Amino acid sequence: MLTLLLLTNIAATIAFAISGALVAARHRLDIVGFIFMACITGIGGGTLRDTILDVPVFWLNDYYIILVCSGAAILTFFTAQHISKRSKALLWADALGMALFTVLGAQKALSLGMDIPVAVIMGIFSACLGGIIRDVIVNDVPVVFQRDIYITASLLGATSYCVLFTYTPFSEGVALVIGGGLTFIVRGLAITRKLSIPAHKGLDSAGQ
Repeated sequence: MLTLLLLTNIAATIAFAISGALVAARHRLDIVGFIFMACITGIGGGTLRDTILDVPVFWLNDYYIILVCSGAAILTFFTAQHISKRSKALLWADALGMALFTVLGAQKALSLGMDIPVAVIMGIFSACLGGIIRDVIVNDVPVVFQRDIYITASLLGATSYCVLFTYTPFSEGVALVIGGGLTFIVRGLAITRKLSIPAHKGLDSAGQ
């Protein structure tokens, strides 16, 4: 189980780091900017999660995470032109990182004895806050605030993981796979099918 969690964490970090580096490529940053954006995206959500949970921030002990982010950034720096030719590469890298961090964040909260609602929120924070920080830094509209389904996918995945692990005979590993898979599928459908939840019509000038 520890091996599965470790591999999932590394995979999630790489996916989010690549998404941060692709944003850096789009904004024509130098290699230091690539590393910075990759690290911010890869560790941002987990840092805030651990701060809220009042536990040691994960990458202060597991410093290899910074090396993973930096390595992904450097690789992307030299291959960004090739990656960018793939349709919606940034969105898919972000979707994968979001799906994996959703269940990792929820798992960590449950392992600390938190109730399911708290664990679900921590899963969402882990999955979404790093991307929000990434986009705000470069003055982009955060992906989570665009019309396609994003936070809802994380909510469904975190909830399914928590419920399956807590109330069914499924093992933790199976619950992680199902929760992460559901998150990725819903987000993937949103990317390919432009799925969205109806938005508010807004306020007219008289109501502002």
